[in-house]
Amino acid sequence: MQSEYANDIHLEAIEVLLNHILYVRGIYPAQIFKKRRIYNTPVYVSIYPPLNTYLAGVLRSARELLGRRELKCFEIILYHSENQPLESYMLQLDILESGAARQPAEDPHLIEYEQQLRVALHKLSERVKPLPKLPGNCQFKVHLHTTQTAFVQFSHEAQYQDFPWLQAETPQQMDARSPKVCLLPLATVDNVGLKMQARIFA
Repeated sequence: MQSEYANDIHLEAIEVLLNHILYVRGIYPAQIFKKRRIYNTPVYVSIYPPLNTYLAGVLRSARELLGRRELKCFEIILYHSENQPLESYMLQLDILESGAARQPAEDPHLIEYEQQLRVALHKLSERVKPLPKLPGNCQFKVHLHTTQTAFVQFSHEAQYQDFPWLQAETPQQMDARSPKVCLLPLATVDNVGLKMQARIFA
């Protein structure tokens, strides 16, 4: 799969899933989301300018890391207070390690890819339904899991200084601080090597 082609598909899938998580978990009022058809299925995407500006900056950084083949995982953390995560949704980019994604010739019109992503969105909605409603005033943040080299480079590049580049706790460190963590496998999009799981902190 050509690099640019693969990056565009990864980024589009990440953007759709990110918006979907914010919508189904009620992080923002439903009124700021608009229903659109993507991948031949209805999805909700933000129409709130401040949120869209933040998401655009995050996705721009993710795209650069994808281009350098240094984005290992895209993590969406929902929290009530900064040091107390409630839920974590991890989009693991196995394609960077395994090369498992299919070549364009095998799915030239992305029909199978779209089908897998539709299934992923449906599974995500169904599997988070039993979760307790999040408390009011919840927020979210995005962690980009990358290499030490990429972290150092990004923290010194002027074009990526709109957001602070700080070393965050590892998932293992966050797990150690929580009395109970439940893993919830959500979906896999094999065609582009995306694997998604949630960690629910009690």
